[in-house]
Amino acid sequence: MKCRIPKRIRQLLILLIWLLLWQLLAELIHNRILFVGPAEAFAALFLQLPTVEFWRTVLHSSFRICSGYLLAFLLGVLFGILAYKKWYAEEFLEPAVALLQSIPVASFVILALIWIGSKNLAVLISFVIVFPVIYRNTLQGMKAADEQLLEMADVFGMSAWSRLWYVYRPALLPYLLAGSRIACGMAWKSGVAAEVIGVPELSIGEKLYMAKIYLSTAELFAWTFVVIVVSRLLERAFLWLLGQLSAKRMGDRRERTANRTKRLEGMAAADRKRWAASSVKVRSLSKAYREKTVLSDLSFSLEAGQIYCLMGTSGIGKTTLLRILMGLETPDKGSAVPEIRPESAISAVFQENRLLGYADALDNIRIAGGRRGLCCTPQEVLQNLIEPEAWQKRTELLSGGMQRRVALARALAVRSGLILMDEPFTGLDEETKKRTIQQILQFRAGRTLLVVTHQEEDVQLLGARVLRVKWHTNKSETESETLVIR
Repeated sequence: MKCRIPKRIRQLLILLIWLLLWQLLAELIHNRILFVGPAEAFAALFLQLPTVEFWRTVLHSSFRICSGYLLAFLLGVLFGILAYKKWYAEEFLEPAVALLQSIPVASFVILALIWIGSKNLAVLISFVIVFPVIYRNTLQGMKAADEQLLEMADVFGMSAWSRLWYVYRPALLPYLLAGSRIACGMAWKSGVAAEVIGVPELSIGEKLYMAKIYLSTAELFAWTFVVIVVSRLLERAFLWLLGQLSAKRMGDRRERTANRTKRLEGMAAADRKRWAASSVKVRSLSKAYREKTVLSDLSFSLEAGQIYCLMGTSGIGKTTLLRILMGLETPDKGSAVPEIRPESAISAVFQENRLLGYADALDNIRIAGGRRGLCCTPQEVLQNLIEPEAWQKRTELLSGGMQRRVALARALAVRSGLILMDEPFTGLDEETKKRTIQQILQFRAGRTLLVVTHQEEDVQLLGARVLRVKWHTNKSETESETLVIR
């Protein structure tokens, strides 16, 4: 049964119960040197609050611990990204990070006190504690990025910054938030412990140490409460800021992307023609995965500006051929060379939709445009594909058919000379497919189009030439492939 009491009221009641139990325990012990209740602890705290020294102490300790934390966070993120990008960097850093994680703070803090003195001890100890946590979480977050989205970014030529922002950031952020929650509390615990050992002036550690010396348990409890409250407030402030740096930016970045795209969207139809169609030459192409041959001695040419449908039985290598043309796979033998010039690149519809689920349809198209730009506005190409009210919904909330049409619109809108489509009409009913094909023919704009399909009807609707891949056995009884064009 669900509780009807609001959560905040429940939390307040629970806090009051714990304070009452604390006070009862103090009354039972009845020894102010060994243990004090919340009333005495808070009374000691309220005596400190009006003093300038109290606030200077809190400020100095916060500055030292936060400095170590922020330095560790920044370097942890940077080295985590470096380790992800370069395998040898990960292997080189691993022993050092493992050492920082396992070294006892109690033994290290003595050496650090000798090396750098008491004033900066909390900075160093906070850094040592936080860095491994942030580094490992950053590395794991980068590794968690969607490989399919990274391949999409490769094909559409997205910049390194765009990949980091739009593909890596959503995967990385949960790991950073989780790591920061753990690391912030650890930084304060270790930082204050370092101050207790080093006893620098105007530090919370100094106040705790003096309270112990003078057996002032009430002050000891009061300063402990200060550590809990300040660390919690700073932790929530940092996590809020980190969350804002991931949510706010989409709006800012969207505005910058939209402004840039508007300039590119203003091209006249005549200007679009300079994005020349690509020809394709495939010569003696072979590809095998382990012992399974997928493509064998395949040769053909595609004329620039023509529409082709690639057909053949399942498993014969049609998707592999497209991946080689996209540059995502390397052939074992032979070559597949699309004629790619600066003004003539590739756009694609994959077997999967490969959309940025947190972004809407318009942004998915604009982001993919990246440095190339668009040859038509997102609104133009989405017309007749999905309803206008769905344009600004997150694509993860759209139906599978709508997502497929957004992926199609993206491939048509991005400037390219060769468009590759791998079974683009999957999940579309007949009426929607016909409407989609009309949109493809309208926005192809003379570019070379290669479509993988199993349907003869698609060939007729597209007015395409057929490339049919077939297996045959030659005189030496080895299997090879031929590709028939009609």
